[in-house]
Amino acid sequence: MEMGEGSSSKVQPKRRTQIRKKQIRKTEVISYEQSVVQLSSEGRKTYLIVERKRKNPLNTIYGSYSAVFDNTYPQYKWLYNGWLVEERRIMLSGRLYRYYYDPEGKEYKFRYEVEQVFAKIGNDLAKKKPVVIILDD
Repeated sequence: MEMGEGSSSKVQPKRRTQIRKKQIRKTEVISYEQSVVQLSSEGRKTYLIVERKRKNPLNTIYGSYSAVFDNTYPQYKWLYNGWLVEERRIMLSGRLYRYYYDPEGKEYKFRYEVEQVFAKIGNDLAKKKPVVIILDD
């Protein structure tokens, strides 16, 4: 028997690549006005700061519609208090863009940027030592 013949050969067949359909995350359709009303008090404060800083108010961009959410919305429970996410859908293409805002109104375009900020905040909190106050009678 020569090399490559029979079962002693360890040549593996090529794996077929499976074509996966893009899984679209279905978010509840909610109007911009409804989304603003459902914000927590911290979320509303951030919303007002963002609105003051923007040249064009949210939900006024031609060809798109928006909704804003904070950590009270189930999909965004991972956000800290006072953080917002704006979901902006382009009507022509159906493409969804997300923009994240911190309590000071700074915009982040990607979730990983927000998670990096959260990690830094968590590290800063962990470095601070608790203060113990002893009251002596």
